[in-house]
Amino acid sequence: MRISFFFLLLAFTVSGFGQDTVNITDSRGHRQGFWRKNDSSGHVIYEGHFRDGVPSGVFRYFYPDGKLKTLSTLSNQGKRAVTVSYFPNGTKMAEGNYLDEKKDSTWQFFSEYSGALVSRETYLSGQIHGSSKVFYEEGGLSEQQEYKLGVKDGPWEQHYPDGKPKLLGTYKDGKLNGLLKTLYKSGQIMYTGIYVDGYKDKTWLYYNEKGAVTKKEIYRGGKLIKVDPEVKEPLPVVPEGQ
Repeated sequence: MRISFFFLLLAFTVSGFGQDTVNITDSRGHRQGFWRKNDSSGHVIYEGHFRDGVPSGVFRYFYPDGKLKTLSTLSNQGKRAVTVSYFPNGTKMAEGNYLDEKKDSTWQFFSEYSGALVSRETYLSGQIHGSSKVFYEEGGLSEQQEYKLGVKDGPWEQHYPDGKPKLLGTYKDGKLNGLLKTLYKSGQIMYTGIYVDGYKDKTWLYYNEKGAVTKKEIYRGGKLIKVDPEVKEPLPVVPEGQ
């Protein structure tokens, strides 16, 4: 009777140790249970659980000083991960999704010190695809750019902190194409002209804040052909009789 009790107790003890084992590989070579990886100095790089060689559940990655660097929650047989990364000071750095170890759908990036949202991007198969937005730390849209599979393609906008437009242009296959316009805070055009395959082309006009043309440039394939007139400021208009 005492021998049976001894073996029963041993069985429970071994079972208990089995739940706390680290870095176990089964007979098929698959990682099983809790795993922890250290660097050559003994610092923990990551820790998490595997099931039949597939990462599952929550994984934590660390800086060399032990502070949390990244927190990933895996699902769908390890193919999808919801991830949050942190700066060394503990402030959130970024958050988004991975699909098959590539960035996917919406990602947000934050300021190291204020924690404010500084940019938002959308991804497809690890490449920026769709809208990329940059924000002022105090809030408000600073810049917006459209992408197709990592290549700039579509409207490009910049804004002043109060939301008024600062620049309006368009990319096609990674190159500026079509009309580009920059504006003063008042809304008056600063300068405007045409791009063709990334090069300035045709007539470019420059204005002062009153709306008067101060300079005209002629381009051909990115080369400046002519400046007319070559003046910095228009002459003031003198009323008749003075």
